[in-house]
Amino acid sequence: MDKFSDGFSNKSYDDLLNEYAGESLVGKSNRHQEEKAPSSERAKQAPVKRDFGENTVRQRTEKKPPAPVIETPRKPRRANPVPSRPATQKTAAPRVSQTNSKQQNLDLHEIKSFEEEMAAKKPVRTNYANTLNDTMEFRKGANKSEPVIQKINTTGRKKASSISKLLPKRVQNTISKMPKKSKSDILTALKVNRTIFIGFAVCLLVSIIVSIGLLSCVNDVLAIGRDAETPVEVNLPNNANTRVAVDVLKDAGLIKNKLFCTVFIKAMGYKDNNYLPGVYYFTESMGVEKMIKRFKTSSTRGALISITIPEGFTIDKIFERLEKNNICTSAALFKTIDEVDFSSEYDFIAPIPDKEQRYHVLEGYFFPATYEFQQGADPATVVRTFLDAFKKHWTDEYAKRAEELGMTTDEIIILASVIEKEGANTKQFTQISSVLHNRLNRSGLYPLLECNSTKDYVTNTIANRVSSKPELNNYIMNYNTYEKEGLPVSAICNPGEAAVEAALYPDNTQYYFFAHDNNKKIYMAETMDQHDRNLRTIAQINAQSKK
Repeated sequence: MDKFSDGFSNKSYDDLLNEYAGESLVGKSNRHQEEKAPSSERAKQAPVKRDFGENTVRQRTEKKPPAPVIETPRKPRRANPVPSRPATQKTAAPRVSQTNSKQQNLDLHEIKSFEEEMAAKKPVRTNYANTLNDTMEFRKGANKSEPVIQKINTTGRKKASSISKLLPKRVQNTISKMPKKSKSDILTALKVNRTIFIGFAVCLLVSIIVSIGLLSCVNDVLAIGRDAETPVEVNLPNNANTRVAVDVLKDAGLIKNKLFCTVFIKAMGYKDNNYLPGVYYFTESMGVEKMIKRFKTSSTRGALISITIPEGFTIDKIFERLEKNNICTSAALFKTIDEVDFSSEYDFIAPIPDKEQRYHVLEGYFFPATYEFQQGADPATVVRTFLDAFKKHWTDEYAKRAEELGMTTDEIIILASVIEKEGANTKQFTQISSVLHNRLNRSGLYPLLECNSTKDYVTNTIANRVSSKPELNNYIMNYNTYEKEGLPVSAICNPGEAAVEAALYPDNTQYYFFAHDNNKKIYMAETMDQHDRNLRTIAQINAQSKK
């Protein structure tokens, strides 16, 4: 069909299409100009309606040239590629129906509103420059004009790097050469395994600590691999119980765990009583149970040795003899009698006065006799052996007689020690005892005993172990009966039974003086004149004995 018949007889179909296309382009151009023009000018332009009816046929007969196509200038391409905008959907121009004359009246405003509606549905352009600015990194050493965009997962990367740093370098190099996905899977697995490993390590550490503690506790009893040679000195005080005994062992470094040892000792049936105070020497290899037994009973470590202690021996000489027979060291024995208080065990020691001023508190109470000691015995056990012997020999009769004389046990022992040292034999003991008792009873006339034995005790015994002059002078004032009134502060030796009985039962005489010659003969006198004549006689006899 070459021509329209409905009032368009002078126009062909192709001419009408070309004419309409031109008008459409002109309309678009006009809209473009309207967008640039001010709003006031656009308001003045009235919409133009074109009527394609019969009244305008003649105007259509003249063919108009097609409207020029206005090209929009293109923007220069950006250096940085950005996501491309979605292509704008082209709107096809509405075709004029041949049958319906109303559809032939095309309204350009409707076309404009349709295009605006389609434009509103276009995706909004996002400013990716600001979004990607925080995630861009430039490759080190590369051209700054060519940035490399790297999406960084900060948390994942930090965790991965922290985990990988824990691995050996060889493993790190192997993981770095793997693909990203494999590397991510490995690091994730390592993260999980790291948590498991830490938990396992903590459990293992706790179990090791507990095991070490248990082994240490058990080793306090078994003492495996501990020092068996070096003796350690331990001083157990009076009235000690299990807790005190364990504290003493812990302070000495012989055990490690006080609580465990206390529980163990009580579980083994050891009671809190019967602990014997004293100085003990233990080794770490003994174990806590053996040490507790030694605290409660006498030691039985070596062979029995019979030792005789003569009458008149001082404590210093007794300890020297014990050390020579390997019973115990004299240093340990001295430390025991000087530091350990045995008064809780022996009632005759408790009332002893002036203990601080005495050279040895127990001097006079080591009863002379023959004893059997075990080699390597504890010093406290040795001391108790002597004290037990004195307790056995100091009978109730002796105590009663001392009370009749108005003297204490300690005063009788001191007096007996002087008698022991002054008498040449036991026959002289009662005579000498009578002189000393007479002087003590008449202290107003004879305040000083004037016995050479008390002076010799300071010069021959105390001076051997005391080097300080002030201390030595103090002992002289307390022991030398040429300067000290009455009895010396303590016994000057350990008297035998004969001397003790002589002190309790002296001869009834009026003698106040006595003296000996070199032959041990005794000369008695009631007055000072008699005593002077005796001294001249003794001098002549001694001079003759030297010729």
